[in-house]
Amino acid sequence: MKNIFLAAAMLTTIVSCGQKELVTDAPVTPPPVVPPVVASFRVLDSTQMDNDLKALSSDAFKGRKAGMAEVVLSHQLIQSRLRQAGVDSFATGFMQEFSYLGLDRKNFLGLVKGTLYPDKYIVVGAHFDHLGVDGSGVVYHGADDNASGVAATLAMAKYFHQHKPTHSIIFALWDGEEIGLRGSAYFVNNLPAGLDLSKIKFNLNADMLARSDNNSIWASGLSHYPEYAYLVDSIKSKSATQLKSGYDKPTDPQDWTFLSDHGSFYNKNIPYLYLGVEDHPDYHKVTDTYDKINPDRFTENANIFAQMAILLDRKLN
Repeated sequence: MKNIFLAAAMLTTIVSCGQKELVTDAPVTPPPVVPPVVASFRVLDSTQMDNDLKALSSDAFKGRKAGMAEVVLSHQLIQSRLRQAGVDSFATGFMQEFSYLGLDRKNFLGLVKGTLYPDKYIVVGAHFDHLGVDGSGVVYHGADDNASGVAATLAMAKYFHQHKPTHSIIFALWDGEEIGLRGSAYFVNNLPAGLDLSKIKFNLNADMLARSDNNSIWASGLSHYPEYAYLVDSIKSKSATQLKSGYDKPTDPQDWTFLSDHGSFYNKNIPYLYLGVEDHPDYHKVTDTYDKINPDRFTENANIFAQMAILLDRKLN
């Protein structure tokens, strides 16, 4: 190949020398360089996610249980991130307040309106509450369950504000999951003004994203909604984590249909997909701590969640 270039250069020199009248000093404008389009799998702010997971599962947050004074730290972090992301709110603001067992509780709802289908909504959510402290004051940190899902959801709010979706997306942080899906149940039965169930087309729920110790994570719900299998099939070949489907029917080792906030949507005939890892030895133990998290695996799994939302927004009718 080099010899061809050399011969061409010599020919150009000969022609130029023999036909000087054709030489011009006019500058030659090179064609514009078009950078290749690279579709990045990891689109979320990993630094923000790691900081939020670490904070939410720290001793200062006291296990994020309603009724404890420290739960306000969770409220402040979530509301601050939604504001920083620049997402909208409903008429009553980011907070949706309710009461259960005599205690004031709060869901948090951020909103990005769709560019093409503003009246069709996807709800992306995770619960922020956990178990608090034990009788001796030892903290149930809840790093995986579910500081991980909260951190991922807040990072997704930031991403979708910057990359506007075609459908409207509600970013929901639920209270009261650990005592019977109370926050998400309140939401589906007390929707913000202007929203009704017919407008909610899908729920993506994240609960325990950070402890894929066996390098696998599960998408649950496809036995109920097989038409959404593309959310797994189109992504699993692109991820370093083994993305599996199951845990959504009685014949499975466990049926997760009603074990997290997606159950509230299933009860209203709204399709869902739940992303989470299998139970591990630290599940609902005081040892579910930040130091057990592999940051790289958490980042990968959170981005699986994000890629599901991106794909759903593109293909949802």
